[in-house]
Amino acid sequence: MRRPNRTTPLRAVSSLNSLVIALFVPAALLASGCASEIVPAGSNTTPTPTEGFRIVPEPEFNASGVSPVQPIRITVTDGTLLSVSLTNDEGIKVKGELSDDQRRWTATEPLGFDKRYKWSGTAFDAEGERFPIEGSFRTLAPDTVVAIQPNVVDGGVYPRTAPIMLRFSTPIEDKAAVERALTIDANPRTKGGWSWNEDATMITWRPKQRWKAGTEVRLLANLYAVRMSEGHYGATDVDVRFRITPD
Repeated sequence: MRRPNRTTPLRAVSSLNSLVIALFVPAALLASGCASEIVPAGSNTTPTPTEGFRIVPEPEFNASGVSPVQPIRITVTDGTLLSVSLTNDEGIKVKGELSDDQRRWTATEPLGFDKRYKWSGTAFDAEGERFPIEGSFRTLAPDTVVAIQPNVVDGGVYPRTAPIMLRFSTPIEDKAAVERALTIDANPRTKGGWSWNEDATMITWRPKQRWKAGTEVRLLANLYAVRMSEGHYGATDVDVRFRITPD
């Protein structure tokens, strides 16, 4: 490697430095003048998204009366998601998953009644431009939240003649909607059917024949946020596993 010439007169060094500065300053000015994608601080300029790029919220931004159990998601077309967050008024984040192609974020837990949820995050279009995700929606506010009480408990043991019952805190008008949300899973498989009492405050499932000894049973009632009557919605799901006495 050649060593710098330490014997160069100071005047010559000064002249050389002046020449170098003179050569580089115009080039720097030219480069800054060509950087059209840089937006000066305080500018209101907004990048134009590529054709086909959209941020699609479900439900729509500013929607109200949203069911807390309907699909809640953000999708981008012709782009990708960098980050997504959904929070309620208390700042609690909703759990969710980002798809493998980074184009959709989906909530993985039910929301609450009568709450405002706010979206935040960033999306990229196909050219790599950043666009904010900003918006909110409000979930439905029931007139009445209907309490649900089963007659069986998790881990319980019951006789072979035992029925399965669900009692509601108010009479039910939309019985079909409730029945669609109910599942009895028995091992060994057991046939049976549902029936209502006269004031529609209780539904009962009875096996056509007595339970077989040792049958394992699961009652699954996905009743949270199910509309049961005008303004009346289920307070919770019910998931109970029990068994029939072995003798």
